[in-house]
Amino acid sequence: MERVSSFMSSLNLSRFWERGKSIKAEPAIDNRRRLIKTAVRYGLWLVLAATANANRRHFGLTTTWLPHLLGNSVALFLPEIYRLIDNGLKLNERLPADRYPTMAAIRLCLDDVVGDNPDYVDYVAPAALAYIVSHPHFNIYRGSWGEKNILGFGFDSIPHSTTAYALSNLAYDSIEAADSHTPANTVIYPSVKFVARHKIVAVGAILAGLTLFYETSEFLIHKAELKARDNDISRINMMWSFKDTVYDILSNTMGWAAATYFSRRRR
Repeated sequence: MERVSSFMSSLNLSRFWERGKSIKAEPAIDNRRRLIKTAVRYGLWLVLAATANANRRHFGLTTTWLPHLLGNSVALFLPEIYRLIDNGLKLNERLPADRYPTMAAIRLCLDDVVGDNPDYVDYVAPAALAYIVSHPHFNIYRGSWGEKNILGFGFDSIPHSTTAYALSNLAYDSIEAADSHTPANTVIYPSVKFVARHKIVAVGAILAGLTLFYETSEFLIHKAELKARDNDISRINMMWSFKDTVYDILSNTMGWAAATYFSRRRR
């Protein structure tokens, strides 16, 4: 009996008990985080919708609310949209890796970045918040808030740089997911490996393209709103100037640089 007791003591069963508790706790913590992050996404959408409605009522112009509401809604609900398509079409069964390696690899990347990523909200929250602070009762882009600046950088530099930071992280994580899940027998393998080797330049190019699209859209909307309101700038929401565009680009560059710095430190 003494030998049995000594053997049982040497096993130190408390270690296995503690390990078992930690194993059970990890999924619970992960689920709790997922629920919190999902609630944040839904909460952001409710505030976004309220802001869009307030801008619609205040300005009476479609450009002040509809594009922003549609674009941010798709971004915020993309995990649900993706899962609905993935489960509805049963892509897991229809795209086996042995027959469709390229499509299967793309699906795995989307799972990692969008469908099964509790932190997805971190990518899209800054863009939603950037529109939320255009609320007619709290607008950082015009009026007294819009006139304040430090070394030329106004309050709008905050949403610009944070959005650029988040989108750059989305690009970095997408490239890393693609590099991890793309096997050598896929047609996209050489391109994925090339982009992965030059990811800093690739992410910079992606952000530059998004910046060009945004600044061009901002200019066109600004002109359209002025035309609709007889060039009365006090009756429009979209502000634009060449100087603001320069500082927007600088703010976006700082966001990309910060994302690049922290991405390199994580590796």
